[in-house]
Amino acid sequence: MRDTMGIIITTDDRIPPITDLRAVGALPIAGGYRMIDFILSNMANANIINIGVITESNYSSLMDHLKSGSPWDLDRKNYGLNILPPNMASFNYFTGRGDLDRLAGARQFLRKSQQTYVILSTDNLIYNIDFEDVMEKHIENQSDITVVYKDMTGTPEAELSRHTLIELDEHNRITDIEVNPQYPKSSKASLEVYVMEKALLESIIDECVARGEHCFVRDGLSKKLSGMNINGYKFCGYCDKIDSLKSYFKNNMLFLKEDFRNELLNPDNPVYTKNKDLAPTIYKENSNVENSLISNGCLIEGTVKNSVLARGVVVKKGAVIKNSIIMQDSVIEENASLDCAILDKEVTISKDKKLVGQKSYPVAIAKGSTV
Repeated sequence: MRDTMGIIITTDDRIPPITDLRAVGALPIAGGYRMIDFILSNMANANIINIGVITESNYSSLMDHLKSGSPWDLDRKNYGLNILPPNMASFNYFTGRGDLDRLAGARQFLRKSQQTYVILSTDNLIYNIDFEDVMEKHIENQSDITVVYKDMTGTPEAELSRHTLIELDEHNRITDIEVNPQYPKSSKASLEVYVMEKALLESIIDECVARGEHCFVRDGLSKKLSGMNINGYKFCGYCDKIDSLKSYFKNNMLFLKEDFRNELLNPDNPVYTKNKDLAPTIYKENSNVENSLISNGCLIEGTVKNSVLARGVVVKKGAVIKNSIIMQDSVIEENASLDCAILDKEVTISKDKKLVGQKSYPVAIAKGSTV
């Protein structure tokens, strides 16, 4: 798919405290991955060699993770991975502007790219999709725009309201789009993946900017429904949006299930990430680990159950961790206890301290804190 380029827009979702210093795309997940790894790997697996990542704020962690794009075979002389910081000349944090403003800041990158088609996506959903099949259906149906969606029939209204929802007619043509509706009329949730010709995307950007509009879906896509052939592509695998502590916690916990890991980390469509080259984890004589994901470089002397530990975590003697997510280089001192907790990087839980949350509302500790 060398005639297709990719654009990934980092979202401005706020999930305090874990996004206070990083973008959602840079959030660690499943111990050794970052959120953006999924969409970036899906594009790389489809042999897309020109990918732009449009950043918003707090993007230093994301840039450090992506760097030259080597893990995704995107460190190339021609094209490759392009990190596009926000264009401050056209972006004002105080006016609440949206993704169209960030796309407008990347117009020069779009104009320089020679590919005919573009896949536009956000960074806050996890899924594993075959983009080659998406492109084949897009061209076969002679679509102007293809929107990838998942049918979430049976999902509670409150969950559906987190998504952009679409309605389809009998010919699979999109007839209506709603962004985060309070009372959903449809159960078909967009994966926020849009396929179209690059020239059409540039035209939508120019039109909307000229009218002072800021949202790609509300102001651009929805106004094209009657005049263009905009079709849906049904995705049948797992997909979810990371937009809250609850969804972040839930999806990390799902990676503890083997069938879930096999689907999301499918070796036939692998997910790549930055290699840390750390020594294996050390498990001391009296340590006890059950149903957990433990990254390299950890030291485990206590008990870890149903939890996800990133690299460099230290769990000292007598400490007990259950149903928790522990990010890089955190230390759990002797006899401390955690249940349903999310610890950001470099957090220290002092000796004998106890933190208990709930699966629906996990307790979260900011980066570098000592409790």
